[in-house]
Amino acid sequence: MSEGLIPPPTAGAELQKKMPLTFETKRLILEIEREVEGLNWQVNDRFGSAPTLSAPAHHLLAAGGKRVRPLLICLLGRALDQPFSKLAPCAVAAELVHTATLLHDDILDGATTRRGRMAAHLKYSAHTTILSGDALLAKAISDMAELNDPEILKRLAQTVRELVEGECLQADLMGQVHSDVEAVLEVARRKTASLFAWSGWVSGHRAGRHAEDLFRFGTHLGLAFQLLDDILDWEGKDTGKPRYQDLHERKLNSVTVMLVRQSRRAAGLLEGSFSQKDEYGYIPRPEALGESLRVCSEYVDALAWARKEAADHSAFALAHLDALPPSTWKDLTRQLTSSLLQRMQ
Repeated sequence: MSEGLIPPPTAGAELQKKMPLTFETKRLILEIEREVEGLNWQVNDRFGSAPTLSAPAHHLLAAGGKRVRPLLICLLGRALDQPFSKLAPCAVAAELVHTATLLHDDILDGATTRRGRMAAHLKYSAHTTILSGDALLAKAISDMAELNDPEILKRLAQTVRELVEGECLQADLMGQVHSDVEAVLEVARRKTASLFAWSGWVSGHRAGRHAEDLFRFGTHLGLAFQLLDDILDWEGKDTGKPRYQDLHERKLNSVTVMLVRQSRRAAGLLEGSFSQKDEYGYIPRPEALGESLRVCSEYVDALAWARKEAADHSAFALAHLDALPPSTWKDLTRQLTSSLLQRMQ
């Protein structure tokens, strides 16, 4: 695909891989994806006074992606009988904030690829990429200010703050062999769930009903989403990133922390490997470490705990979604939410 094009969302295609869909469901997914595809993702004309700021952002947006947050906003708006035009600026803002965090995270993590192509900071320099991410955050906030609704702006600013605080908390924990499950889940709540929560909340807020139900829906959905990513980092499928990436970066995700809580041997293996970090903070041969940890007898229990946590948060999300009135769009949102669990199969 040409880098000059912003591709359509891929969440629908991913869903079809995981569960059988009726013709009507496929039609509805295509309908909402066309609306999301029609959003103004172009960033080249947004930074006229400093055009180089747009290049890293455009590079990442042109790499594709599921566009889960805009799709959710579109679906929830439909479920609440709202025209998408009323929610379109919020859908764009959610994706721009998400894109900004990815640009920044890839620099912090030293990532070399993102969505199957070279990471933006390697192509355009870390300096330009950091500023591009900052510009996207500023643009999202500016767009929300134009809605003349202080509560939306306040909530988005709070969400951005939580994203930053979550990254700081994760940095504080990096390289530590610990068993603080609550701290790791708090990182997940701030870094991943907070933007899902805002996406749900803003849909209800613009509709004038069910805002807090949808805030809780988004929070639990985001936590389930992150827990599944943690599981898939160990299981090595459907992630778009190398297996054991968290171990490579000396990050203890939810599965690893629960394993440390239960196994002294696992803790010892991690401490030994972490002590061999290179000058960039990475460990050599993360695959060998991961395979050694997997043969610990407690690994199965740690993985089962994370699966149950993900299932519980998915169930909590669906329970809050049930507050919405019955509709085809609500049912489709349930299907998309339930499909998350299919990633673990």
